[in-house]
Amino acid sequence: MMITPTARLERLLRSARWGLAHGLGPRDLVPMLERLLAAAPRGSDARLLAERHLARLLVSRHPFRAARLAREALAVAEDEQTYAVLGIAHTLLGNFRSARRAYYRGLALDPGSVCCLHNLGHLLDVAFERPAAALPYLASAHRALPDEPEVAASYAHALGRAGELERARVLLRGALGGAADAADRLLAEWVGDDTEV
Repeated sequence: MMITPTARLERLLRSARWGLAHGLGPRDLVPMLERLLAAAPRGSDARLLAERHLARLLVSRHPFRAARLAREALAVAEDEQTYAVLGIAHTLLGNFRSARRAYYRGLALDPGSVCCLHNLGHLLDVAFERPAAALPYLASAHRALPDEPEVAASYAHALGRAGELERARVLLRGALGGAADAADRLLAEWVGDDTEV
């Protein structure tokens, strides 16, 4: 008995949903989603699921492909997580204006998106050399995830570069588990060796 394309698509979709629900790693999940992507018609829910999740899984190693997948998904349905992935992909590719635009679009959909807040703030601080403009975004991300060291370090980086050295020092020491010497060394690197921290 031959399996119809519709039955095959349903089976692939069920497998992908099962893999996502059970937290399979990229080694298993990427091939499942690739098969689903190949079988699903453009604009379908199955293809949207495959595009969104493949973009997330591939962004760090294949940012160009992740950006393309994210754009295709966003053409069907907008969501802040896919804009965040698109922003990360553009950042990795050096397309900073496109990354900034993606993060702003994500925040328009969900002003509390920690990923968009953190990454936009870090981008404004580092790529655009605008640490003061980054502070509101990084402060919001830090309020949402106060125990996340990466967010705290990004916030401390912008604070230090914006001239708020004492606040940066306290925040960075906390992020590094109280390691005062390491925090002071990092802060001196970030703001310049000639600035007394």
